[in-house]
Amino acid sequence: SRQTVNFLDVGCGTGHVVVGVAKKYSDWNCYGIDLSSASLGVARKLAKQHGVSVTLERGSYLDPLPFDCGKFDVISATGTIHHAADPFAAMRVLREALRDNGWLFLHLYGWRNDAIKFDIKEMLSIFQPDLAQHQERFELYRALIGHRRSRIKHRIATTTLADLYALVRNAMRNVLRRRKGESWSPGWDADYPVLDSPWIDHFCHPCERAYEVAEVQELAEETGFHVMHMLKQGKERPHLIPPKWQSKYDQLDDWSKWRLSELLSDGGGSFAVILKRA
Repeated sequence: SRQTVNFLDVGCGTGHVVVGVAKKYSDWNCYGIDLSSASLGVARKLAKQHGVSVTLERGSYLDPLPFDCGKFDVISATGTIHHAADPFAAMRVLREALRDNGWLFLHLYGWRNDAIKFDIKEMLSIFQPDLAQHQERFELYRALIGHRRSRIKHRIATTTLADLYALVRNAMRNVLRRRKGESWSPGWDADYPVLDSPWIDHFCHPCERAYEVAEVQELAEETGFHVMHMLKQGKERPHLIPPKWQSKYDQLDDWSKWRLSELLSDGGGSFAVILKRA
């Protein structure tokens, strides 16, 4: 409802979020900040390609922000807080940058989705603990993937229809992306035949963590935020609740419902959360 909306994308990377927002909401003032000059170069080209105006600066959002627009109505923090050395400090900085009635969109790795990735990363570190030794770690990774693929009987026996559906869906989605020339960062479970930036990000990143509902709760409450919507991992899924649980379920607080949903769901996912200042 504001006449002018200030939008900030922290850790904006190559600019896909901030440029996408600027294109959809042409009357918003859109800003992005990132540590990587190379990524910001891509973001500027992307903005020019789509004919949108965005203000991009190199730096850390933990330092005083280099923008003169005052506080922000909407802040996007996707793929950055879980890499922060001190996530609590990072969240407090974002809270100070947000208007009293502003919104923070937060994306966090979900432990139940990424547990296998972290297991593989730890395996590689047992043999080569130096995360900067990309080539040796990648060779260890390929040896593991090759060995697992050789166990064909085991794979057939343990592949469910749901697994098969997911494999086909993801393969088709990736084919369409390549045809369209879209740029994206493949998931950790993709096949990485060559040592590239996405693989290094997944298996050699020096600072990252993943969360479960209780840890998201601690992060939000300790830094003065209130969760308005839980959009992915933890989202309420009524069909998973046994009918005989319903009356007791209805009496639970939101965090208990979100945790129960996490426990009942097969597999896992990342967190996408909309928060406001408490």
